[in-house]
Amino acid sequence: MINQTCIRLGSHRSCIRELFEYARQRKAAIGEDKVFDFSLGNPNVPPPTEVVAQMKKILNDIEPVALHGYTSAQGNASVRAAIAENLNKRFSVKLNADCIYMTCGASAALTITLNALLNDGDEVVAFAPYFPEYRVFCEHARARLVVIPPAKDFGIDFEKFKKSLSSKTKAVIINSPNNPCGIVYDKNTIKKLCEILVEHSKNFE
Repeated sequence: MINQTCIRLGSHRSCIRELFEYARQRKAAIGEDKVFDFSLGNPNVPPPTEVVAQMKKILNDIEPVALHGYTSAQGNASVRAAIAENLNKRFSVKLNADCIYMTCGASAALTITLNALLNDGDEVVAFAPYFPEYRVFCEHARARLVVIPPAKDFGIDFEKFKKSLSSKTKAVIINSPNNPCGIVYDKNTIKKLCEILVEHSKNFE
């Protein structure tokens, strides 16, 4: 017997995927240059020349087995150290390489984190519109996704957010720039989110 949850997930494309397929069909019909498709977050401009040059340099200069081989599970130590140094300079924090864990994209990072945090019956809050796989990640970890409808400007409805929090809330996914609507939460929004979460946590200390 095939897993019924996987059948359900595989039988219905998300609205983002539907938009991508529609854009692909329109490109075939009227030309690539007449359709601007931002559905999957694909770039619409070429990368900086420095990026291309560095990729070519890596391919030419690094020994092939080392270049294409596995790193340690946590990621290459020099890369993690460089990332930690960059974050320290930008945000005045005190990180080292051991604070960084490399993953193959945000989806892998979220999956690992949620599986580590969540237990049966826990809840995760996300703000609509949200990346559809958030629900899959949460349900795979045996938790429930609680969705907060957006304010009129796609911002956060703080009153609904407050009411959604409970003793079962284990995590809040804050996606900025938002996928799929693109809104960026400003400093005041992030600050208010933090204040609400700190106040909520005091009830369960």
